[in-house]
Amino acid sequence: MMISIFNLSMSLKRTYLASVIVALFFLISISGIIFPSLSEWSAKIANRNYNGEGLIEYIEALCWLCSAIIFLMIFLKYFRKNGWNMVAFWLVGFSLFSFVCFGEELSWGQHVFQFETTKILQEYNKQNEFNVHNLNICKICGLPDGDPRCNYLRNFNIILNPLFYLICGIVWFVIPFMKKIGIFVRNKLISTLPSPSLSTAIFCGVNLIAYLLIDKLFFDVGEILELALAFVGLMTPLDIITREDINSGDGPVLNDAV
Repeated sequence: MMISIFNLSMSLKRTYLASVIVALFFLISISGIIFPSLSEWSAKIANRNYNGEGLIEYIEALCWLCSAIIFLMIFLKYFRKNGWNMVAFWLVGFSLFSFVCFGEELSWGQHVFQFETTKILQEYNKQNEFNVHNLNICKICGLPDGDPRCNYLRNFNIILNPLFYLICGIVWFVIPFMKKIGIFVRNKLISTLPSPSLSTAIFCGVNLIAYLLIDKLFFDVGEILELALAFVGLMTPLDIITREDINSGDGPVLNDAV
């Protein structure tokens, strides 16, 4: 009982801190819209229409890097005790996913180390950066500018961003709640998926819903959502460590996601 209360307390503290930071960056972002004199400062902090890396993206990158490392550490501990199974598969997958998010967030270090983009990427990358998410798929496929498909393929971000949000929403919000009410308990692929705590899942869902409302009705808050998802990506392995879920082959505690 005391352990459960401690775990809940730790999870709530992490969620509260993440919520405060996300709210702060949201206020900074809209301050540049409400007060034109603050637009340049707001852009540099919250990355709104800023040609470069804002502070918010460095925070996101740090979260994803820490997430990748923690997931890898959890995997190594789990693998030594239980060998290779579906839980190990998910842990490796999350670690790789977080590492790719880290790399893409900073264009694989280009904005940190200031190395030049290769000539090939300069030709096919929408922002002339060393990353995948800004690739001009339309140009790579040799489609003419007038092709209607170019509306979606001119910048790979147009496809990747919604896909990224969808994956995070399913894995860190929808599935945890479905598992909580007893759905997918017999599906080994999903039941063995290491899920966040209830508070982290709610945090993820609330931010996704807020994004759908604000972004469509008012103004772009995609970067704020990406910050929230980066926090979810970091809090999930911390939730797993707090619960001490890595204990047995299929992990009965691990399966009880939230």
